[in-house]
Amino acid sequence: MANINLLPVEYREKEKFSIRRIFIILFVVILIFGSAYFYFSLELQIDYKEQELRVMKSELASIEKVIKEVKNLEKDKKTIEERINIIQGLIDNQSHLSRILGEYSASLLDEVWVDNLSLSANQTFDFTANTFNNYLIAKYMVTLKDDPTFDNIELGYVRKSKIKEEDEDVEIVNFKLSGIFIPKRVE
Repeated sequence: MANINLLPVEYREKEKFSIRRIFIILFVVILIFGSAYFYFSLELQIDYKEQELRVMKSELASIEKVIKEVKNLEKDKKTIEERINIIQGLIDNQSHLSRILGEYSASLLDEVWVDNLSLSANQTFDFTANTFNNYLIAKYMVTLKDDPTFDNIELGYVRKSKIKEEDEDVEIVNFKLSGIFIPKRVE
């Protein structure tokens, strides 16, 4: 038999708790709280990541400054190394020239005095000097030819002139010699 309730709605007996309704309401409440929790946790993560991004950008800016300083220092180091190499070359060249002048002065006769001496990069030299006669020029040329540090000694010119010394006219001979300088090996 079918149960039919003919009472008006106001007088009808209200339904007591339905388990199905409780589960639905509980599910909706849990869903709302879960969604709110998920939303706020995502917002917190976004804020945290944005803060990390700002920190990383500031660190990147400071690192870029350091990189710029390092590049400047490397450029300065390179220019300083170039200068050091130039200075070292000058020091080596200076010692080379002082050896050349030392060897040249060792071969110089007492009766010969030099006016001008030039040495080129390919070790050729020429100089003008003065002495008292042609015999001393020949003697000096033989001295240079016998010295193993000089080669291809050639006479450029010979000019005679007179100078006054202590109220006397003294005859001097001006001459030019050229040749090749062969430096000794320094060990």
